[in-house]
Amino acid sequence: MTLQRKLRIANILMLVGILPLVLGISWIVSGIVYAQQHKGQMGGSDAFLMIGVLIVTYAFALLLGGGSLIWSAVVARRNAGIRATASKIIRISVWFMLAAPLVWYFGLALTLL
Repeated sequence: MTLQRKLRIANILMLVGILPLVLGISWIVSGIVYAQQHKGQMGGSDAFLMIGVLIVTYAFALLLGGGSLIWSAVVARRNAGIRATASKIIRISVWFMLAAPLVWYFGLALTLL
């Protein structure tokens, strides 16, 4: 398998891994916006569903997107002659999407202390 093909497959897997997380976060944000506009119309089970969706999509993104991120970084590092700017941008974006919920959670936890 050529190096370009390995990077292409890793990029596709990173995007496939991060897509459910992006969709889950956008669904949660839209639910919060709806709840703010229509007070008292959302039940308590919706909050548990949102938490469950976030946990499942984050775990999927961490496994598939994070694993592909590491694979892409290893392939790019071992072969310094490859100039793949798009791959680097995708790696940075996926890293940010995987790190942002953790940073937000730790920031929230520190404000509660």
